[in-house]
Amino acid sequence: MDRNSVIGLVLIGLIMIVWMRFMAPEPQPVQDGSPGVAVTGEERTPASSGPAVPAVRDTADGNGRYGEFSASAEGREQLFTIENDLFTAVFSSRGATLKSMVLKEHLDSEREEFDLIKNVDSGALSLFFLTSDGKRIDTRDLYFTTPVKNREVTISGDQTFSIAYTLQTASGRKIGITYTFTGDSYAIGCDVLMDGLGDAIAGNEFQVEWEGGLVHSEKNDQEEVQNSWAAAYMGGGMMKLDAADPAKTYREEQSGVAGWVAVRTKYFVASMIPSSSTGGVYLSGESNAEKTFEDYTAALKFELPSGEKTHRESFSLYVGPIDYNVLHDLGVNLEKIMDFGWDWLTRPFAEYVILPIFNLLNTFIDNYGLIIIIFALLIKLVTYPLTMASTKSMKKMSALQPLMKELQEKYKDNPAKLQSELGRIYKEAGVNPLGGCLPVLLQMPLLFAMFYVFRSSIQLRQEGFLWAKDLSLPDSILDLGFSIPLYGDHIALFPILMGGAVYLQQKITPTAQTNDQMKAMMYIFPVMMLLFFNNLPAGLGLYYLMFNIFSIAQTFYINKTTSSEDMPDISMPKSSPSKASKKKKGTKKR
Repeated sequence: MDRNSVIGLVLIGLIMIVWMRFMAPEPQPVQDGSPGVAVTGEERTPASSGPAVPAVRDTADGNGRYGEFSASAEGREQLFTIENDLFTAVFSSRGATLKSMVLKEHLDSEREEFDLIKNVDSGALSLFFLTSDGKRIDTRDLYFTTPVKNREVTISGDQTFSIAYTLQTASGRKIGITYTFTGDSYAIGCDVLMDGLGDAIAGNEFQVEWEGGLVHSEKNDQEEVQNSWAAAYMGGGMMKLDAADPAKTYREEQSGVAGWVAVRTKYFVASMIPSSSTGGVYLSGESNAEKTFEDYTAALKFELPSGEKTHRESFSLYVGPIDYNVLHDLGVNLEKIMDFGWDWLTRPFAEYVILPIFNLLNTFIDNYGLIIIIFALLIKLVTYPLTMASTKSMKKMSALQPLMKELQEKYKDNPAKLQSELGRIYKEAGVNPLGGCLPVLLQMPLLFAMFYVFRSSIQLRQEGFLWAKDLSLPDSILDLGFSIPLYGDHIALFPILMGGAVYLQQKITPTAQTNDQMKAMMYIFPVMMLLFFNNLPAGLGLYYLMFNIFSIAQTFYINKTTSSEDMPDISMPKSSPSKASKKKKGTKKR
C-alpha cells in the first residue's frame, strides 16, 4: 500500500467520523411563508387562515362543551381485546380508539413484552373536527356503542373479524367506526361513516389522527429520540418533522393527496394509510428533555361534502415493526420511513444489494452472524479482480522503487523531465500509482449503506452471535463506568480484533514507501478504525473483521502466486549528449 493509498484511507476514515458527527438530521422548523409554523414558548400562530381544524384543543368544562354531542359524553367504557398471530390489541368504546398494542414477535430491551401505545388512558386514535357552532370535538371524549358481545376474540391465518362502533347525536346524526382484523397481518382496516354531518362540521373537514408517539423499546433513550420523528408521504417524497429542540413546538400542515402519515421510533412505526384521496396532512411534535421523549401527532385530513348526507372514508392502520420486507409488501412506499442515508448513493446499495442478499441467505440460514460472514465472503469474491490488480500493481510499484529513486536523483533539477520519465515507467510497467485506493473507494458506499442497514434493520435486533448478544448494538464485553473521549464507555471485542486484522493486512500488503511516516501509519490507521467501530453495531464490526480476514488470506495467496516474471523490467533512460560536449566538438572541427 503506497503513500497515496494510506492518505486516501486516512481521509476516508476522517470523513466517516466527521460525516457521522455532523450529518445527523437537524431540527427543521417550518420556514416563514409555508403553510405551517414553528411555535416557540407561548407564542402560537394559526397554521392556516382558513377553516382548518385547530391544533389547540378546548379544555373548558361544562355541559355545553360538546354541543349536540354532549349526550355521548357520559357512559361506561367497554374494552375489547383482539388477538391474532402477530399482536394483541385492546380497543375501547370510549372514543372507539386503540388503547393497547403488544407485539408477539418483538420484545423490549429486557426481552419482555411491552405496550407500544403511549396514551394508555385516552388511547391513540381519534376523529377530530370543529362543529359549525364552534365546539371542538375529539371522539376520545365520547362514548360509542357496539353490538359485539364478546370481549375477547382470537383469530389466526386468513381469518377475519370486524367490530363496529356507533355514536348517535341528539339530532339523529351518526358517526360510525369499524375495524377489520386479519389473523396474519399487522394492518387493520378502518372505515369511518359520517351520517348527516355535512352541514354540522366547520370547513367541511375532519381529521383522523394518531396522537402520543410510541413507547420506547430500547435501553438507550437518547438513541431512540434521535431516531424518532413524524412523517407524511406526499407527491412522491417524504415530508419529515423532527422535534429536536425542546424549546420549540413543531407543526407542519400541508394540503393535497397523501400516501400515508406516520410516527416512528428506532424500530417501530404507527402509520395511517388512506384508501381514497385526502385533503391534506397535519404533523406536530415537541420534545421533553426531562423524560428524553419526543411526542408526535400525525393526522390525515378528509373533506366532508356539505351536500352529501352519508359520507364514508377508509384507511389502514399499521402499528408494527419497521421491517423493510413487511413495509414494502404494503405497496404504499411506507418503507421510505426507513433511514438508509443518501437517496442517491447509500439507499440503492441498501435496497438493491444488501437486503436482497440478506433475504436470500436467510431462506437457508437462520443465524444472521453466519449470514454476515457469508455476505463478507461474497463481497470479497466480487471485488477479487480489483484487489488482485491492485495488489500486483503495488508489488510492481515496490519493485520500481530503486529505479524511481535514481530518476529522482538524476532529474532533481528538472521536474518536467522527471514527471515525463515517471509516466513512461508507469506505462511500460503497466501500473497505476492510485490503483491501491480504487477497491477501497468502491467499497465505501457499501460500507456506509451497511452502517444504515445494521443500525435500522429490525432483523438484526436481539440476534446474537458468539459473545455478541445483539448484532444491532456494540458487542460490549466490559462496561467501563466512565466515558473515554472518541472511544466510549465500554470495550467492544470485534473492533479490537478488526484493528489487529487491519494491522496484519497492512503488514503483508506490498508498499511502494518504506519511510517513517508509512511505518507510523501502520499503527495509526488500525487505532482509528478501533475508535470508530467501538460504538457501531456489532454486525458491522463482524462484517469488516471478516472482510479483512478474507483480504489477508487473499493477499497471502497473491504474494505466493506472483513470480519474478510478473515484475517489470524497465531500464534507465540513456543519457543524451550535453550542450557543452556538442560545443567542444564543433570548435575542434574548426
